Amino acid sequence: MKDKRLVDELRRRFGNGWTNSDVQVYLFADWGVKVSVRTLKRWKKCLKDPFWQGPCVPCPPKRPALGPDTVFEVIRLRQVTGWGSYAISNLCPDASNSSVKRIIKEHGLSRGSPIEDRRVHWVKWQRQHPDSLWQIDSWQLSDGSWVIDIIDDCSRYCFCVQRVERLSSGVMIQLLEQIIRTNGRPRELLTDNGAEHGGTSKLSMFDQWCDKQGIKHIRSRVHKPTTAGKVERFHQTVQRELPYCNGDFDLFRYRYNHIRPHMSLHGSRPADVYFDLATRLKIPVPEQGPWW
Repeated sequence: MKDKRLVDELRRRFGNGWTNSDVQVYLFADWGVKVSVRTLKRWKKCLKDPFWQGPCVPCPPKRPALGPDTVFEVIRLRQVTGWGSYAISNLCPDASNSSVKRIIKEHGLSRGSPIEDRRVHWVKWQRQHPDSLWQIDSWQLSDGSWVIDIIDDCSRYCFCVQRVERLSSGVMIQLLEQIIRTNGRPRELLTDNGAEHGGTSKLSMFDQWCDKQGIKHIRSRVHKPTTAGKVERFHQTVQRELPYCNGDFDLFRYRYNHIRPHMSLHGSRPADVYFDLATRLKIPVPEQGPWW
């Protein structure tokens, strides 16, 4: 079968800088076409001919249509929770991640993605054990108050989504002491260079408190928010899903930790990984830190 759409997709993918291996995976996942890298190199040369009609490829197998009950459940979960396609597909076994994305888009429930069809190279890292590293950051509300987020790097478990009137080292220390009394202390803390975390000075009140607690304080690189990317991404999750919780931070935290499947945890909940050793060991991620 010669398909002009396949030619257009090949031109677009190669034009965006995709490698042969990337295109090979894409063709098998979305078109059901399995080709070798050698064949892709030959096709890439053929794309220079504007009159090339495309390769002869077998028809991809048709996927069974989803039932109306499944479609309705996907739409309902999206409207009620605001969760993404991965979390919804974990709760709807009949619908794959790509099917959920298609349903969301067809029914006008998509929020759009600024990095769609763009290749972004992230340096991924993750601690192997809970309490090895906590990430801390804050964001400001429209009324001038602040929200402090504290999560565990390994399990993504949220210790705190706390609204405060002002930010200071004293407020941050008091909040951390409350969490430590309940959950124990972490080995390391990762923060930005804000004044509430002592700025760039290692003699600040916050650093002195960390030394007394036996906690290593790690600062992210200046103007590099991706260093603390997990908590930065967590801000977006809070801002997007908080309206579905009627603005209740405690309800959001409970739902995030105990109900919502997490893509980075392969469908597990943060509380499962943080508290359950058996679940924790199923995550095949080696112990490695960031690049500082």
